[in-house]
Amino acid sequence: MLAWAGCLGYAAYCSGLDAVAGISAGTVDGLGVHGVVGDLFAAGDELGRAGVHALTAAAAATCVVLLRRHGARVLPGAVVVLRACWSFLDSHIFWPRGVFTMLGFAVGFAPPTLAASRGGGDARPARPAGRTLTKS
Repeated sequence: MLAWAGCLGYAAYCSGLDAVAGISAGTVDGLGVHGVVGDLFAAGDELGRAGVHALTAAAAATCVVLLRRHGARVLPGAVVVLRACWSFLDSHIFWPRGVFTMLGFAVGFAPPTLAASRGGGDARPARPAGRTLTKS
């Protein structure tokens, strides 16, 4: 649930970042309105930070689940992904650090993705939510 909530938060807040700092600030700047663009970028930065915190929560929760199911082989990727989340807070996608941050995500997601796709470990299916029927 935490991973899903984090994904939802990331999608919502980072979409807000793009709308406020990208679309709105670009439109206002193109119209020649001065003094507002900085405020729009500041609001976008706040939305982006909230989105990255949500992404970090989603990544951490996912790594915990994968660790329980697939063991320590997911730890190197988890460390790299969480480090990339920290770097993403203020680097976004901008050269040079942001580009390396994005590469960190790609490299970091590889071990957990491979572990999950290969199975192995404790591949117990999740228990269904709600009541379970027992034989009496």
